[in-house]
This record gives sequence, C-alpha cells and structure tokens, in this order.
Amino acid sequence: MKFSWNNSSQKPLVVVTAEDPDFDPITLQHWRDEGFEVSYLPFTASRKAYIQQLHHLADPLELAYGEAAEVVLETALKPMPKLCALVAYYPDRLPAPSAGYPPSLRIRIHLAGSQPEAPKFHSYSYPHAEPGFAEHDLDQFDKVSAGLAWSRSLELVRKGFEVEVDLERIWEDHSRLEFVTKDAAATMKTMVNEPYVNHVPTMTGGIGYRDLLRFYRDYFIPGNPPSLKMRLISRTIGTDRIVDEMVMSFRHTQEMAWILPGVAPTHKQVEFALVAIATVLVQVGLLDPKLAGKGFSQLPIVDGAGARKVLDENGEPSNELIPDWGKVV
Repeated sequence: MKFSWNNSSQKPLVVVTAEDPDFDPITLQHWRDEGFEVSYLPFTASRKAYIQQLHHLADPLELAYGEAAEVVLETALKPMPKLCALVAYYPDRLPAPSAGYPPSLRIRIHLAGSQPEAPKFHSYSYPHAEPGFAEHDLDQFDKVSAGLAWSRSLELVRKGFEVEVDLERIWEDHSRLEFVTKDAAATMKTMVNEPYVNHVPTMTGGIGYRDLLRFYRDYFIPGNPPSLKMRLISRTIGTDRIVDEMVMSFRHTQEMAWILPGVAPTHKQVEFALVAIATVLVQVGLLDPKLAGKGFSQLPIVDGAGARKVLDENGEPSNELIPDWGKVV
C-alpha cells in the first residue's frame, strides 16, 4: 500500500536532473505524492554551462540520472553550500576512490548490475537491472529494482530535509477506518491518488481509486464478520512501508471476499497467521484447486500468478476469485 502523509503547505523542494529534455513523469509524480515540490533541470547545454546551473540552484537536494549523475557527482566534490543530499542513479562514471565529499553531504548511488561496484561510496548494486531501470518510460525499467532504489532514495531525501514521517500513526488511522469506523471513503483518503492493494494468497484488492474504493466499500469492509479479532505479534517499520505479523481469528458466518472468495459461510471457527502456504502446494502439485468440497467449483487459492503479481501489480488481474467482481457496476 502507498499512503499520503504530507499535510503541510510548506513543501520541501528537490531538483531532478538528467540528459533528456523531459523526464519520466511517473517518477516526478511519485515525489510530489510524497509531499515534495519538484523541479527538473535537463542536461542539454554544454558541460560548462550545466555546471554553472548546478552552482546556482536554490534547492538544497538533487536526484541525478545517467550522464548528468556523473557530472553532478564530480561537481559536488567541491562544497556546494545549498546542497544537503545527492542521489545518483547509474552514473556513467564514478569519482576516483580517493575522492572525498564534504562530510555534511549525504550521498546515495544506485548502480545497475552491469556497472562496477563502488565500495568507497554509499552505493547499492541491482544485479538484475540495466542502466535506466528506475525510469518508467524506458525499456530498461525494472519494477523490483526501481522499488528498492525508491525506498532507499526516499529515506535519504527525508534525512536531508530533516523530515520525519509518523508512518505507524498513519497505518493505525488507516486500520481503524477499515475495521472500527468501517468507512470506505475515509479509508481511501489515507492513501495516494493511485492506490494499490493486493492480498497475495487470493489476489484480491484493487489498483486505482475507483476499483479499490469499490473493493473496500462492497467487499472488504462489509465482508468481515463481527467476531473478527486480530492480535499483532510484531511490526517492522521502514521508510515507506510497514510489515505486520499478526494472528487473525473469526467465526465464518458470512462470505469474506478478500480471504475466502466464493466460499459460503461454514460457521466454523477460523484462526490463522497472515502467511501464504496454499499457493506453494498448488505449484508443486500437492494441492489441486479444482478439488473443492461439495458445493464449490474451485478452492479460493492461486498458483504462481500470486508471485507474479507481487513483482508487478499490473501483471495479473485482481479479484478473479470473487464471483461477481466482473459484473458491470
């Protein structure tokens, strides 16, 4: 899930720079969704003129790509008072290992698998990716590598601006609206403009405001029985995500489209940890989803499509196991 956390009218500014006249609009929008004001500086002039532009920037943080990243890394070796942090994506060339940056400058470098590693600097290598992997409008775009790099970049940018985000509070508010207040519209307000939810074992949820609002309003919120209880076991908080481990229990007194789609109430007591096992059993041939009990055409489980949807939410459709999802609304 992605959440909208910015409530301030004073937005910190970042500069994105690359060698193209225009830059990937999706990446720029992601930074805006996180509450930043974004400007783009194209590296289309001469190298000398470009460096002069860098020195006159009023914004204190930069994200640079490709050839522009190489120039910015070289330029930043000398103090740039207004620059507090620098994120470089797959620069064509790295500074010499003996190079030293001002101690106050935070730096993060993202390298494609084909590029040499840079142990001298704070860098990450993405072995399955090629240069361009973080730009949605390029053929080299790699969703998984781009997502990892995004989280690492966002962490540095927030530190550079001394921005603190209480992600746990936002998650608690989101959960309360889902399970206590049961307000689908209010739940959606805790999320970004183009939200995405995927319950991995059954591939239920939705992509985009319209489908996800429908899922919450018509299936998820009304589909949880009054007996539903959750016990949090552990919580891991990252830069832009929270991972909860919990135990859930309920009496199956109504259809629950998100976890048991298409299964009529059995009135049995259910207790489980939020882990997925059935999909593995299907893939190794130990469980046939068509061997359902009396009255069911198929077990509410998916095969490797569940993993493929984790890699790319658009790679597989959502809610195929909900019987009436395809009806026109």
